[in-house]
Amino acid sequence: MDDSELKEILLTLVTPNQNHLTLPSNVKGWSEQSEEPVCYWSGITCDPIDNSLIGLNLGNGFWTETLLGLSQTDEDDTARHYQDRLLDYEEIKDLYLHKNRKTLDSIHARKQRNLQKGEAAAGPTFPSALGKIKTLRFINLSANQIQGPIPKSITDLPNLEIFDVTQNDIIGAFPDFQSDSLMVLDISKNRFYGAIPKHLFGHPEIGDDTAPYLKSIVKFDISHNGFNYTIPLNGDSGFYDKEAQTETVLKNLQYFDLGYNLLTGTIPNNIGNFASLQGLFLENNRLVGTIPKVLYRGSGIGANPLPLVQLFLQGNMLSGTLPSGLAQLPNLKELYVDGNKLTGTIAPAICNKGLNEVFVNDEADHDLCDNVVCPANSISFEGVAPCTRCEEDGSDFRRYLGQRDKECRPKLSEVEILDLFFDHTHGEEWLDQRYFWKAGSPACQRPGIECSDSGKVTSIRLPSLGLRGPLMSELGFLSELHSLDLSDNFITGFVPSEFRFVDKLIDFDIKGNELQGGIPVLLCITEGINSNGVGPKGTNFDLLYSCDNIACARGTYSDFGHAIVPTEEDADGSQCVPCYDDEAQFFIGRDSCTDISIGMLQFRQDDIRHVAVYTTLALFTSAFIIHLVIMARRRKKYVLSENEDSSSQHQDPFPLQRQDSPLSVEDDEYEEYSDDDWTAADSETGTLAKKEGRDYSAIELADILPTIA
Repeated sequence: MDDSELKEILLTLVTPNQNHLTLPSNVKGWSEQSEEPVCYWSGITCDPIDNSLIGLNLGNGFWTETLLGLSQTDEDDTARHYQDRLLDYEEIKDLYLHKNRKTLDSIHARKQRNLQKGEAAAGPTFPSALGKIKTLRFINLSANQIQGPIPKSITDLPNLEIFDVTQNDIIGAFPDFQSDSLMVLDISKNRFYGAIPKHLFGHPEIGDDTAPYLKSIVKFDISHNGFNYTIPLNGDSGFYDKEAQTETVLKNLQYFDLGYNLLTGTIPNNIGNFASLQGLFLENNRLVGTIPKVLYRGSGIGANPLPLVQLFLQGNMLSGTLPSGLAQLPNLKELYVDGNKLTGTIAPAICNKGLNEVFVNDEADHDLCDNVVCPANSISFEGVAPCTRCEEDGSDFRRYLGQRDKECRPKLSEVEILDLFFDHTHGEEWLDQRYFWKAGSPACQRPGIECSDSGKVTSIRLPSLGLRGPLMSELGFLSELHSLDLSDNFITGFVPSEFRFVDKLIDFDIKGNELQGGIPVLLCITEGINSNGVGPKGTNFDLLYSCDNIACARGTYSDFGHAIVPTEEDADGSQCVPCYDDEAQFFIGRDSCTDISIGMLQFRQDDIRHVAVYTTLALFTSAFIIHLVIMARRRKKYVLSENEDSSSQHQDPFPLQRQDSPLSVEDDEYEEYSDDDWTAADSETGTLAKKEGRDYSAIELADILPTIA
């Protein structure tokens, strides 16, 4: 591609503003009148050998502010954290792979304020013309107010090594990049949404959406977006080396940032395979379960602790204790676990590592452990030092490490808990007003509530009453509760892990609601809930202790909304089975499925309905076409018979001696459309009658990036 062609492509980025914008004197090129070769334009990098264009560095607002004359929507933009000037291609390799919690927390807070104000960037769409420059290896368009999706012409670029579009207004599903040499992928602080492709990392098998850059990727940052569902890293992948018991890809990955999304499920054990990982950022999602040991043990034969420098896990729903093994991480400098549901104490070995000094930056005399996370029965605005100790009053709220609060809240009474529950589930709109609870009324006198002789709440039964709102964690503070039935309502949110503290809870019915995420792991191993862990001798352990016993996972269902533990030896009980309708894919605890099973195949009811409509249309269309052909055939016969009658006056008086004459043109045309030759398959609508079923059986960058010529 010659210089004139490159110039024509690049000027499409700025042409609309050329007539009314004067570029600063220090900006080279970017105008029709410029005589500078493209390789000398500001923000452009070319290969020193063949002068091909390999780098486009218009980030940090340079494209929209300088070249287009647009102003930033947020003047106090601390997210522009790289440089106040343009970086050339070589300087990009010197960017330090480090995440600053203070900066990122302020960005998130400001982003929420802007959303509440309804602010939206008035920027350009992504420049798809860049996709014509196949030699591009580096694109930086960060902080440019870009709107809309990333064009396919960009994701198809074959030589991309660095792609940075952080802090824009780009929208869409996860982009499908085709370069097998991509080292830096940064799409953070945009509006991407949906699930991360389940085969992106080759787990549990290699699929069409498996990334081709798994062997080259160094930095993977999709933080501050709207990605949901789980992290697709569970199970052995197609890249798993069984002999070495480790993965053969993602060995170069050093920076893995999924923070500030809507991800659910647990932290995958496969992260222990990322032998070069220095920064793991999973903060402010909806992750449950415990902190896996592989983070400090590694994974595979002869594995060593991961070289983690930063580990951000704050703001999730993780439970269990803070593993003392994290002290074994030799390079660890920052560890954040506040805002979870961790219990216990902090191991002295962790405290003595002197962690989080950059964030805490507090010269006051306090326990080093407070720098990591505030202890139980204390509060802090950010969950770390400075921590305020609270009085010992048995408050259930303060049993966790790193509680974020402005004041020490007192212990709630059971009446106060029920009042909160009534308000949070829009009690005044419950379908049966006989269940109206007056605030402050005795707990045991409320409809749907049963109590023990001592006046403690033992049962809450409120099925099919139109309750809507979150499943409150405070219900787990009802110490004598043994039965909770909130089935067939519109309860949203997630199942709180606090129910594991209710020792007497036996019946737990949440089927038919709109709950998402997974069941907290510690709740799955709590004995007694829905007979979890209770069964005859010889019962399969996986059936005996299972999250399905609490509620069927997304994508499955049973008639009870949960699995039933076998009551007899060698019995199967009742298990959650796959379901592919929309509600089952989104919600847990489904007790019905609109799928229809035929033989070994499972069909979605909606698909069958659509096929039925298309089949009906096809039949009517085919019948109409056949009717037209028959009518045309009768008309031809009628015309032929008239011709025979009119020519009978000139018949040969000796017909038996007359030789057969060749067919007329009209006869030949008619024969081509005989009933024997035409079928419904000849019509385009004929193919619509085929049903289509689906079978569901089944730290510096310079130190880590190679020299880029």
